[in-house]
Amino acid sequence: MGELKNIVTEQQDILVRVKDAGRQAAMAGLGLLEVLKSEGEKLQALDFNAKADELKAKAVEIKDKLAAIDVKAEADKLQSVDVKAKTEELKAKALELKGKLASVDAKAELDKLLADVQKLFNELVAKGEKRAA
Repeated sequence: MGELKNIVTEQQDILVRVKDAGRQAAMAGLGLLEVLKSEGEKLQALDFNAKADELKAKAVEIKDKLAAIDVKAEADKLQSVDVKAKTEELKAKALELKGKLASVDAKAELDKLLADVQKLFNELVAKGEKRAA
């Protein structure tokens, strides 16, 4: 009879944990809705005509700069580049980067990333709870 009671207790504990996880997921969903609503309001406030005019002006500026480039002079510059020296320079930089990469603590970076994800989830849950209230 004691084993049956333990099984029932374990099942109730699992049920409580599942309900809590479901509640947190629902609250995170509400929090996400709140964030999306806020971002949507920001998008509605944008003046798309002004942005279009700004992009047109930048396009004209880039077009003018491209028209001013002397392709032959640029080609001559490229031909004068010492490829062997550049190759050696790039090899040295690659070795330097390889050394830096070896010194990165992947586990610490992963732990930091997981902590950031958990923090974001908790913030969404809090926003969802605030919206539900």
